[in-house]
Amino acid sequence: MDRLSLTAAGVIFAVGSAVAGAAPPPAAPAVYNSGPFSPRDSLVSLSTQERAAFALLEGILQSVEGKVHATGCIPATLPLEVYSDALTDPVVGDATLGVAPNSLKLKATGATPNFKGQIIAVKQDPAAGFINGTPVTDYTSNFVFNSANNMMVGLMTQVNVMSINWIPNQFTGYVIKDFYMGINEVDSHIVYDWGLQSLTKEGYPIEKYWQRSKVRRSDGAIGQTAFVKDRLVGVTKCRITAALSGYNAPDLFWQSGTLTISQASPGDPVPEFAAIPDI
Repeated sequence: MDRLSLTAAGVIFAVGSAVAGAAPPPAAPAVYNSGPFSPRDSLVSLSTQERAAFALLEGILQSVEGKVHATGCIPATLPLEVYSDALTDPVVGDATLGVAPNSLKLKATGATPNFKGQIIAVKQDPAAGFINGTPVTDYTSNFVFNSANNMMVGLMTQVNVMSINWIPNQFTGYVIKDFYMGINEVDSHIVYDWGLQSLTKEGYPIEKYWQRSKVRRSDGAIGQTAFVKDRLVGVTKCRITAALSGYNAPDLFWQSGTLTISQASPGDPVPEFAAIPDI
């Protein structure tokens, strides 16, 4: 076999090996195997305070995504508290990450729900704060829930995070989340969600996260909430996890816990989900 033939054979072998070893893209949850839920089965009945709390949690995680991109996936665990209530009309709430003055605080204000759904505006309050020592300013976003309460689309219009070169980086981002109830007898009361998140810097996409959550309401016991994001596109693997417990009852969401940044892989187990009982 001449040199040209050997080269061609090597190329064919390399391409074939790459194709054979390629992994399939992440699959949708099994509940979507037959396509979208029927309208009869798709209603999740998120409360107004849950919508505000979930928007606040997403806002905190989006801000941390900017921090991770700006300074690296440095493992850390920070205290996190989220509060929202439906005692005011429209709903309001707030979330705090860290301990003042080294903290980030977001505030949520809901628009009055209508037959189309509800918009929750989330802004940083005050405009300047910190995530584990990194300055973060001017987080602003809108989260829109559909009327069926099973979908949320969020647009982060800005968050500014100080880079390792001490130059503020401005990020924007999109998230699409689908909510659904468990379909088995043991977990039919659990609220799940999954979706994707993009992070953009100066108008260009830079990172993509796979996100999912598991929520158990109070109902006579301690409520628990876990939001997990895994970086699928970016420089290195990185996982951002919010795990909270407390109240998730009619008219009130008030939970505290931790936000963790780790170097877990997307396929690694999620102990925060396992800690939430299905029964």
